[in-house]
Amino acid sequence: MNKHRFVWHDLNTTDVEGSKRFYGEIFNWKLESNDKDAYIHISAGGEMIGGVRQKGANEPGPSNWMGYVVVDDVAATVSSITSAGGQVYMPATTIENAGTFAITADPTGAVFAPWKSARGGEDDEKQTMPKPFTFCWDELMSTDPAAAGAFYEKVFGWKQRAVDMGGGMIYTLLDRPGVKNVMGDQASAGGMMKSPPAVPHSFWLSYVGVDNCDSISERATRLGATVTVPPQDIPNVGRFACWLDPQGASIAVLQPKM
Repeated sequence: MNKHRFVWHDLNTTDVEGSKRFYGEIFNWKLESNDKDAYIHISAGGEMIGGVRQKGANEPGPSNWMGYVVVDDVAATVSSITSAGGQVYMPATTIENAGTFAITADPTGAVFAPWKSARGGEDDEKQTMPKPFTFCWDELMSTDPAAAGAFYEKVFGWKQRAVDMGGGMIYTLLDRPGVKNVMGDQASAGGMMKSPPAVPHSFWLSYVGVDNCDSISERATRLGATVTVPPQDIPNVGRFACWLDPQGASIAVLQPKM
């Protein structure tokens, strides 16, 4: 099953309408709500990929993106998270006809959501390459990678694999043992690196695949975003950039190497 990988992303924002305008324009996402609640669904190229919700007044920190990780049993996962030193901000909660989720954090403070769909998951063998303007990668920026890596191995079974990126940079992949990706290589749930000194907290950074990293970053600036990492190359991977959206949520874009 499609277990222990990111499958959905929510934006918790201080300005729902402003976020809808920005992401609708920058990624050409379709953002719609139904008549039953205030939750905004995001679709890209006809595929549902995430949602937008109003950030609560008592919720700490700036606007943020939160990834959902597929699990077999949310309540059991929450128990494992607690035992491994993590935090629980919202216990297992069921949404009728959708699924069950919780809002949790690792011991260094990075927030994520265990998720179990009411409709079940897809087989890994049916994975395809991410479509343009959909989420393509998740990266843990951690104040304590050693503690975080041990935590995720206990909770999800992710194994750390160091990769030499050149220039003295070592990047850590969080592998899913026994699972292959669409290319037939070892599948990873995401990556991990130490938070830079200018970012004194831990968080999961979500990447959206784009066709031109430079031009879309320029456009993001015109639409009110702040580019925190300007477009640059990752050897053998592609070209990426990091932004703060107009509401302060961190997000990254990746132009894959063709």
